[in-house]
Amino acid sequence: MNELLTQTNMPANITVMDVVDSTMIKGREMLEKGISRPFAVVANKQTAGYGKFGRQFFSPHGSGMYMTFVFDIAGIFDAGLLTTGVASTIAKEIFKETGIQVSLKWVNDLYYQDRKIAGILAEGILVEGKVKYVSIGVGLNILSTVVPEELRDKIGALNIHVDKNKLLRNIFTAMQQEFKGYQQGIHLPYYAEHAYLKKRDVSAHVGQQIISGTVNGIGSHGQLLITDHNGIKHELFSGEVTKINF
Repeated sequence: MNELLTQTNMPANITVMDVVDSTMIKGREMLEKGISRPFAVVANKQTAGYGKFGRQFFSPHGSGMYMTFVFDIAGIFDAGLLTTGVASTIAKEIFKETGIQVSLKWVNDLYYQDRKIAGILAEGILVEGKVKYVSIGVGLNILSTVVPEELRDKIGALNIHVDKNKLLRNIFTAMQQEFKGYQQGIHLPYYAEHAYLKKRDVSAHVGQQIISGTVNGIGSHGQLLITDHNGIKHELFSGEVTKINF
């Protein structure tokens, strides 16, 4: 059982580093060098990890898995389907390895015991005005650690010892097998079944607008379906749920 990720028994398209600034940054550097896709770069610690809206992603040494996966994109790039698909794949692999069923919080977080244990960030990379590659960053908290005070009520962890090398290999293998299916939405029934926000009353920021209402489900493109307090139905293709009203 590995306490830290190592290069041991890894396939050639997975690169393990102990400490990096950001696996997303490192992934772009590797892409620019012409590394064949798909490939993954992972680390035991990030010094400048980031998530949605450029927010710092807390990435202490040894407590989590900080991963970036780079794939070629053929055809239309649907970010909502890709992000919900990756979330579903990771949740399934966590369950297979640990028996823990995590929840999927729209659009890019995994939750366990009402706290965030993982964040997912998908960045399309343009070539001549078209998305040719996608870089998918995933930060997964395995063990609890000392966190900044402002994050103590928000961040959680699986809090179970796992073979990180095995979990990483399984996640990347499953992603490669299921990648084409993301754009067909084959994962959406699973995502909807384990959706953290299902039937909850929430407030969501969409640009400068705030929409408050009840979550009715997930749409065919991974969008969040909300009926507001006036009975008006909304489909959120982007944005962020900032408040859950209990």
